[in-house]
Amino acid sequence: MGKAKEPYWSYVKSIIREYPQLEKEMKKPLEQRMSISFEAGGGGGKIGNPTQDCVIHDLPPKKQRKYDAITNAILKTRLKHPDNADERLKIIDLVYWKQSHTIEGAAMRIPCHRNAAGSWQGDFIKLVADELDLV
Repeated sequence: MGKAKEPYWSYVKSIIREYPQLEKEMKKPLEQRMSISFEAGGGGGKIGNPTQDCVIHDLPPKKQRKYDAITNAILKTRLKHPDNADERLKIIDLVYWKQSHTIEGAAMRIPCHRNAAGSWQGDFIKLVADELDLV
């Protein structure tokens, strides 16, 4: 019989699955707003503040916190495990972001042992949970 999971475990896994969508929302530039000019000479429409409108990429606070937690967990994984960070993150990518493999399938793809893949997954979940102050 396996060890009981922490209460946050399923919640954090669902947050990790959201990351590709959050990343997509962060990268999407805000649409430029046009302002109408009624000046003589037919100035036409002008872009309000193109720098501000195109540069600011903000998510709602709850989504931003989730995005930041996962991004920081990725950075910490790279810093703590420079020798195999790519393999660790590939497990997360295949299982959670692409959702194309089970842990066993992702382990075969890397290749690594199923136990190593499960341990790496657990380490990543704990990092995200720590970033969210759930630990």
